[in-house]
Amino acid sequence: MSSMRKLLILCLILLTGSLVLLVWVLFVKDDIKCELNGKEKQSVEVFSKYNEKGIKITNRGKVLSKDKYTLKIKGKVITDKLGDNDIIYIVKYHKKKYTLKRVVSVIDSTPPIISTNIETVTKDVCTKKEIQELTFSAEDNYDKDLNEKIERKDTEEEINLSVSDSSGNISTKKLKIVYTEKPKNIFSLNGKNIIYVPINTKYNEKGAIYKDGCGEPLQANIKTTGNVNTSVIGDYTVKYTLEDGESLKRTVKVYDPNIPNEKIIYLTFDDGPGNTTKKILDALAKYNIKATFFVTNQFPSYRNLIKEEYINGHAVGVHSYTHKYDIYKSLDSYLNDFNKMNEIIKEETGTYSQIFRFPGGASNTISKSYKKGIVSEIAKYLTAKGYLYFDWNVDSTDAAGAGTEAIIKRVTTDVSKCSKCVVLMHDIKTTTANAIDPILAELTSRGYSFQVLNSDGPKVQHKIAN
Repeated sequence: MSSMRKLLILCLILLTGSLVLLVWVLFVKDDIKCELNGKEKQSVEVFSKYNEKGIKITNRGKVLSKDKYTLKIKGKVITDKLGDNDIIYIVKYHKKKYTLKRVVSVIDSTPPIISTNIETVTKDVCTKKEIQELTFSAEDNYDKDLNEKIERKDTEEEINLSVSDSSGNISTKKLKIVYTEKPKNIFSLNGKNIIYVPINTKYNEKGAIYKDGCGEPLQANIKTTGNVNTSVIGDYTVKYTLEDGESLKRTVKVYDPNIPNEKIIYLTFDDGPGNTTKKILDALAKYNIKATFFVTNQFPSYRNLIKEEYINGHAVGVHSYTHKYDIYKSLDSYLNDFNKMNEIIKEETGTYSQIFRFPGGASNTISKSYKKGIVSEIAKYLTAKGYLYFDWNVDSTDAAGAGTEAIIKRVTTDVSKCSKCVVLMHDIKTTTANAIDPILAELTSRGYSFQVLNSDGPKVQHKIAN
């Protein structure tokens, strides 16, 4: 073989090798793979920390060191807001670019928390009302206050509370209902224990009734005995008896309305006028009864009612301008307060009042802390000037906080203990305003007469304690 031919063959071999090497370098040497660490779609709980897992880059199965490529991450996971967040990974290796994407969903899988003030609900067996009112609230980790979205469903045995947040997470809470013990059955009169019937009029028997503890009428055989002769003045007893022997009695008093009742009642009201005085005046007008008002200027916007009291035939007396007990510091301080109130009475009625009532009554001991002997000094001075003070012999106890029913019972009971009863009440008490009509209805039914206090009235005065 010639040297030229050998040289040509050698050149071909070298050229082929170079081409093979070039192909290997270009197509065989690099086998780059870019993969996400973790899943392509991930979820993270709202308000929690997101841990970025990154990516993995390999060449022919071997992890490339970070100095061999560049990585840029676009996007951010905001975990305080629900929704999807895209994370883009851009890898540059030699002159090639690789792009990967991960979707991170911020989710809320935590249900709301329902809180209640009690765990067991106790209801009244009769009214089905809660003894202690159930209150509840709902707090969600994302939506926060869900109180208005709570649904309540009651059955006989339990109360079911449920609430759903904006992500559809539902919370429920069940509370057991227990009932109070049912009260004993009640045997009671229809109407009052004492009934007043004018002579020669018809007596209407109201009977009695037997009820269960919740007030529902029960079938019962009630035997009624006793006769009422309305043509003869006197007291009659009607008896009501159940089959088991339990019995009740009613007294029926037949009287002659044309014979004056020796009992006289003087209704007196202190501390007003105020926002309930008008209701009391209306009740007095309804029964055509006159009363005595010992007035103050505690509520100046109602002072015009003093005039209304006067023109409607009620007596108006001085109580106090301020109704503060420091007026007992001296004779002068008391008289200054007294005269200021009497001037208002003069402006409203056209005349000064000659009657008064000490704040706290003549027997009060509060005055001792201001000046010893001050009430005696005031009483002596004003009596010498022609004024007359009044206390009371029947106390409604409204100033002590008695409720309406207690006031009614106290007044209608205690007037039987005196022939001339001066009743203490306060026209600024709502309880008294609610009690006055039942009191007047009861006392007028007994045939009592009513008068106002004046110089001819009973000298009902307490023993002065200071």
